[in-house]
Amino acid sequence: MHKLLEILLILVTGCLFTLLIRIRPNAKPLSNKKLIGIFVVGVIIGIIFLSTQNYNAPTTSGL
Repeated sequence: MHKLLEILLILVTGCLFTLLIRIRPNAKPLSNKKLIGIFVVGVIIGIIFLSTQNYNAPTTSGL
């Protein structure tokens, strides 16, 4: 179940990134090839986001 949520978050990140690129002001129409490329970049951003989320986690010490 946890992996399913991570995959869903990665896909949502890719979709939102593509949507925000497509609706930006003064945007020219994009071909399907460019939209797929932008979606892949969004998926990569989602993967990086998930893989680095534990770097800033506070450590608990017995102090």
